Amino acid sequence: MDLPFEEIKEIRFVRKKVPISPELRPMYRISQIILILHLSSTKQTASLLKLQLFNWGLQNQGRFERLLELKKTSNFPIIRFDPFLNRALNYGMAMGLFSFNDRTGKFSLTQKGEVLAERLLEVNVFLEEKKFLGKIKKSLSDSYILRLFKERYPS
Repeated sequence: MDLPFEEIKEIRFVRKKVPISPELRPMYRISQIILILHLSSTKQTASLLKLQLFNWGLQNQGRFERLLELKKTSNFPIIRFDPFLNRALNYGMAMGLFSFNDRTGKFSLTQKGEVLAERLLEVNVFLEEKKFLGKIKKSLSDSYILRLFKERYPS
């Protein structure tokens, strides 16, 4: 098939705004990570595995319940590792909200992240997430999650 390239004089592109679901926006995920680190992580640090697990658990009520029962059942759920969470971690680190410790392999809140965490707790946003993270508190440690993960998926 021959295309009439010689007859085309000009091509115009018009940029149109496309709505993006709030769950896919980096600031939404950054805020969730801050709440996870602040409310449900020992010393406000967490491994990528814990952050992915909690991110998975915050998606709907059924997952909330499975995560709450994890301590009793010791049955690590099948989760999808979300690339948007990884991107939010990168943005949050660039914004100075998180730091990453190469030695421990954990993310932690910076002073700036702690200030934002306090602001998030004061305002009327992320109500379900705050309620859930308040229930689970710091009961699921990184070492416990890693142990369950390794039992479920031995190398």
